Amino acid sequence: MKHKFLWVSAMALAVTVSSQFETKAITNGVILISTRAGQDTAAGTSYYADEKGSGMVTPGDVHMLNLLCDHGYTCRLVLDQLLDNTGAAAAWCTLPPTAETWFNPIDPNSAVMLFIVSGSGGSGDAPPPTQTNGIPMMVGEHVVLGNRADRPGSIHMYENGSQSSDRTQAQTTNKYMKVLAPNHPIMQGIPLDAQGRVKIWRDKYPEETKYIPVGGRDNYTFRWPLQLVANAAAGTTILGVLDEDPTLACFAVNDAGGLLATNINLGYAETNLIRLVHMFVNEEGSNSARRDFNALTDLGRVIFVRAAKWAMGETLTPYVPLNINISALSNTSVQVQWTASADKNYKIVGSTDLTAPLFNWQTLKQDIPGVNGTIQKTLDIAAAPQTAFLRVVAEP
Repeated sequence: MKHKFLWVSAMALAVTVSSQFETKAITNGVILISTRAGQDTAAGTSYYADEKGSGMVTPGDVHMLNLLCDHGYTCRLVLDQLLDNTGAAAAWCTLPPTAETWFNPIDPNSAVMLFIVSGSGGSGDAPPPTQTNGIPMMVGEHVVLGNRADRPGSIHMYENGSQSSDRTQAQTTNKYMKVLAPNHPIMQGIPLDAQGRVKIWRDKYPEETKYIPVGGRDNYTFRWPLQLVANAAAGTTILGVLDEDPTLACFAVNDAGGLLATNINLGYAETNLIRLVHMFVNEEGSNSARRDFNALTDLGRVIFVRAAKWAMGETLTPYVPLNINISALSNTSVQVQWTASADKNYKIVGSTDLTAPLFNWQTLKQDIPGVNGTIQKTLDIAAAPQTAFLRVVAEP
């Protein structure tokens, strides 16, 4: 069987790669993801009659869950108001199970090892921090990253929490994060451009908004959750800032033992007891299709997974891109060779258009088992177009 896209010669090939080496999970338990309670048909909320979508799920949270599951973790999506026992959400917790039940499961094998608040819900519904439960957190809701007294979910990574902001694709065309700490375990080895940046948000797919109804929501959305760098608490390390405005932090961590914002009564220790991550994606809880996580680049996803592993205390090895070599075997075949990992599967895809989104590339070989070493595959180029491009993709 001949493939439509095959290769005329080794000289005609251009290669790009998506891969990384990472330490496998050393913990076993559950990752809990807080998702929006006020979905579009939830009775009693402002979204009851919202016909624009996204319905009874938050696509970005589901995408996040699927990515973590692809990396071997067990995940649960739980409505944010079920995880809160204060304020407007208190009525949700008057019936069993209580909020505390979710963080103290009956089966100890299902203990929560990471809690993620993506921002798909409103800031007023963000569950309280898990300091007293000893569960690390990742947060993308910009309002609760600081020390807001009016937000029980505040995690106090920043002083002057009311000075937070966000920026969407309607407000900026810049999709890059300027990296300030390339040697932090999460970022070590991540390839940066000549300006010290990494692209976090991919470009819009050609057909991504083709069938949106009049007045409908855009399927392509992204949102930076931002805090002032100058407001970082003493224990907060800024990993990345908005490329167009280096005064705004979009990615940060606060390690266990680090100091938190202190000018408001925390209700728990001012010395951080858990690892905290300020994520670079906010799931846009209102007035959005809530597909922000879906707009991350491949490297954005890699950094997210590495941040989750770091939060859970796993030891990270530096990110290592694949080392690709291509050699012509004859006028009708070429050999592709790359450095692989046994933790991944691989596929080879091709296209005549280097700028085409990855899902439009044709799969030439797939389900290639990974090894801790070198993989070699031979491709038939007898029926190839004059110019074509090749990608070796690691999965997940």
